[in-house]
Amino acid sequence: MEINSRAVLNNGVLMPYFGLGVFRSPAGEITRSAVRTAIEYGYRMIDTARVYCNEKSVGRGIKDSGISRKDIFVTTKLWKNDFKNPRQGLLESLERLQLDYIDLYLLHWPFAGYVEAYLELEKLQKEGLIKAIGVSNFKIHHLQHLKESGASVIPQVNQVECHPENQENELLDYCRKEGILMEAYSPLGGQGRTLVNDPRIWTIADYHHVTTAQVILKWNLQRGVAIIPKSVNFERILENSQIFSFDLTPGDMDILNDINLNLRRAYDSDKIDQRPEESFPRLIDED
Repeated sequence: MEINSRAVLNNGVLMPYFGLGVFRSPAGEITRSAVRTAIEYGYRMIDTARVYCNEKSVGRGIKDSGISRKDIFVTTKLWKNDFKNPRQGLLESLERLQLDYIDLYLLHWPFAGYVEAYLELEKLQKEGLIKAIGVSNFKIHHLQHLKESGASVIPQVNQVECHPENQENELLDYCRKEGILMEAYSPLGGQGRTLVNDPRIWTIADYHHVTTAQVILKWNLQRGVAIIPKSVNFERILENSQIFSFDLTPGDMDILNDINLNLRRAYDSDKIDQRPEESFPRLIDED
């Protein structure tokens, strides 16, 4: 595997296994520069979302790179405000990104009405406005409910929090069986990055002469899970991309597999509709 290796999704679309996430990356020059730099370092997938309020910056960074549109895989996500009108949500994201189509469009959470919203994504995909559709933060029962409720398109991707402390093994097995690619956000363990200081991982990193963060990222890739590590630090963006020069041994993988605590730091998707409205980010578009 190398930085441009791609998974074949269940509809034949090719999606990179490795990309840049921009969750909580501030809108403006910081995100624009991070995207441009990542593409210069060989990244070919950028993951954003409506609720991040940095789609314009992502679009500008892509344009700045000078790389052909067909060579950049762009993911964005439908926020709950647009669940009743996904077409409008998509068209507004396209305008902010200054793109003609989205490579991967995800339902951001299983908010109430997610089945109806997903059925609309199927229509938009048929029109060519989206190359691949999927979901984010969906558990097995959400995916099963979608399947049982008339969805004719199996989600191409399910993006979830996944790292050695939250391995989502049962969900990964289910997704593999159903032909759904699992993609990991917060692949280094979320805020605080406590995993990078784990002495077990330090031992593996020392052996391979790499960093603990590189070991953690490589672990998910070797499981067949796509990853979108987030950073606006140019050195870290480069470091994250340099994980293709080594492979973890079966023994290394066993050590990392034993770290699992089922410790999910993101909000519980089963309770997402109970989350107070004021706790969600305010949707403020960039200038």
